[in-house]
Amino acid sequence: MRRISLALVLAWSCGAPALADSTTQTDVGVLTAIVAGVHVGSDNPQPVTGVVPGALLEVTQHLDRVRLHFEGLPTIGAAASNSGPFGHSSATLSLLNTTLAVDVDPQRRFRIGAGFQLVNLSSKNGNNGDLNEVRIVSPIYTAGTTLPLSNGRFVEADVNVDPNLKGTLLVFNDLGQARTNKPEAGAEVDYRAAYGWRRHNVEYLLGLRGLSYHTRNTTNGELVDRNVGGGATFEVRFLLGR
Repeated sequence: MRRISLALVLAWSCGAPALADSTTQTDVGVLTAIVAGVHVGSDNPQPVTGVVPGALLEVTQHLDRVRLHFEGLPTIGAAASNSGPFGHSSATLSLLNTTLAVDVDPQRRFRIGAGFQLVNLSSKNGNNGDLNEVRIVSPIYTAGTTLPLSNGRFVEADVNVDPNLKGTLLVFNDLGQARTNKPEAGAEVDYRAAYGWRRHNVEYLLGLRGLSYHTRNTTNGELVDRNVGGGATFEVRFLLGR
């Protein structure tokens, strides 16, 4: 399955703490993660599980109390431990998040925003040879906080909610022939928390991140896709333009 969710995200790694003496700042960073998760797809009784590494590229532009955040995840995948007549079941995922958020308090510790998410998701069913693909673009709403500590340290937390995932699951058999497509709808929650510290113009963050994603067939209520996972993250941000 392939999914492209248009979501206004500020969730996974939203920019550095806003500085009262700086009106413009650009952050460029990379977030690495070790993620464990479970994928259950349409017509696939065997859950696809795995522990995989991943890397997320990000750019955040700060302008006074406003921040525009982009992050992208290249394709990552996992496979089931058991195999069927057509081999191991597997799933792959890639995404792009864009968020526009505004600091809502004078100290710039709390923010809210919205944006879009683009998700591509595909899976191979080892039981019947089917290939499922879906691409979803959908809105997302976000809220977050950056709480300063002593000596340039801080704590960050973000929650992103996509309450209106919609797409069409494309199903192909092992010969590449199209089967009946399945309209699907659902929701997604993405959340993170991290402890960070600054050294000169570089920030480092250690944290945790989780995701819950599910959709059902809007025609008959059948579960089309369920993804639940999370893991440890390490992030490095380079602060430019201070």
